[in-house]
Amino acid sequence: MKSTGQSIGKLIGIAVASATLAAACGPNVSGNTHVECRALTATSATPAGHWTGTVFTIVMENHDRTEILGNRDAPYINQLATDHTVAAGYHDSYVHPSEPNYIWMVAGENFGILNDSDPGPSNTIASTSHLADQIERAGLTWKTYQESMGAPCGLQSHGLYAVKHNPFAYFSDINGWDGAKFQPPARCAEHIVDYSQLDADLASGMVPDYAFITPNMINDMHDGSVADGDAWLAREVPKILASDAYLKGGVLFLLWDEGSGQSDDPPFIVVSPYARPGFVSHVEYDTSAFLKTTQAILGVEALPCSPTPDAVPLMDDLFTVSMH
Repeated sequence: MKSTGQSIGKLIGIAVASATLAAACGPNVSGNTHVECRALTATSATPAGHWTGTVFTIVMENHDRTEILGNRDAPYINQLATDHTVAAGYHDSYVHPSEPNYIWMVAGENFGILNDSDPGPSNTIASTSHLADQIERAGLTWKTYQESMGAPCGLQSHGLYAVKHNPFAYFSDINGWDGAKFQPPARCAEHIVDYSQLDADLASGMVPDYAFITPNMINDMHDGSVADGDAWLAREVPKILASDAYLKGGVLFLLWDEGSGQSDDPPFIVVSPYARPGFVSHVEYDTSAFLKTTQAILGVEALPCSPTPDAVPLMDDLFTVSMH
């Protein structure tokens, strides 16, 4: 591990060789996994005493670390990286394209999905051990805020809204797939909401314990530029950072789903009152480690969809307080 002064300026060149190799060989899908999840048993949350706020996650799109960190078109992002913590050893879980990476962020595997299709008969997941199930079973609250979705519980892509960036829409206990058609329960509309709802929840102090935020296809840099995404974050993130949900024991994970050209070295930035300021970690972490860290902060069971949860590290060197 190295300090920011030693490392942040050098991150521009760290992943060049791996990105070149990925481009030459095609996307790496060696992490593709489809295993049965363990049944959930915990009925209450046991977070460490420090973690009393919200876990915010914002997911951006399709850029390597070298394309973001040090880029003049991303001044706000780079200021966050300088002031807070960068996980420079982070990589995705070697699945592509976008959709399986999003599913992995909330379930710890991709259930064999290696496409970007909307939910459908062959693209719906029957697991009841994903993060939303864990959160509700433990008596906690969650929402995913999806920009440009419009009406809640959007199960079809339209305009600048892409369901492939909304992982909770793929689980049948949320989308209501009954083997023949979708019959979404009230749970879907209550928890999968348009991004505009976040302003109202921040204003009312009703932000949930877990908030998964997806900008639209322009603002997440998928179809827009780095400058577009940086400008969106510069407008929106300060609202989160001014909230009690963040200031009183919260955390914001800002990450990209995968690298450009479906490479595996996206940026990962941690913003928190408990993040190690100005720190760059070079410990190797992947999406399972990210999910396990989220689960530890929330106080729910670690990786029920992983056969070896104890082998997955917590990202604990990124913080000044214990994850336990």
